[in-house]
Amino acid sequence: MAKLGWSDLSPLGQAGIITQGFGAVSGAVGSFYAASAEKYKTKSLALSLQHKKDMALFNMRQKESQAQHINRAYNKRFQIMSLKQGAAKSKNIVSIASRGGVRGVGSNLNAMVSNDILAEIDKLTMNSNKVRAVQNKRLEGVGLGIQGDMYGMSASNMFATASSISPFMNMSSSLLTGAGNVLSSLPEGMLRA
Repeated sequence: MAKLGWSDLSPLGQAGIITQGFGAVSGAVGSFYAASAEKYKTKSLALSLQHKKDMALFNMRQKESQAQHINRAYNKRFQIMSLKQGAAKSKNIVSIASRGGVRGVGSNLNAMVSNDILAEIDKLTMNSNKVRAVQNKRLEGVGLGIQGDMYGMSASNMFATASSISPFMNMSSSLLTGAGNVLSSLPEGMLRA
């Protein structure tokens, strides 16, 4: 004769089904908390990436500020150098005149032209160095901007992933699986009307 009901089960069988029921509930609760922990871990990672993005963008703005400071510093040095070159040129003119020489003739002309060419080379070199230094700082800023955008995209992806994790759905799925196992363990007669 087939077992028809709960009372037909041995005490060990009844205890096994009760244990399965508690196991299913425990598994569901565990799934809920595991999903919750994963959700918070993913949100934490997203917040960390968002912070890295903010810092990269802050540093990018700092690089632009540094580029502007370098530009101002070179402009000041350029002004000082131009003033010194003008003073040296005036001193040479006075020196030539004090010796009775004529400024635009012969070796005096050659010396003046040479000094003017060297002064111009110095100015062009300084300007080239300024442009290079400013552009290098700005390129560092561009790199940080790209890095910030990449961090931002990763943070957005992590926030989207975190919002898709549902502890309740995870718990429900685990509970349904456990309940199915418990039901399949019940005597056949308990499932019939």
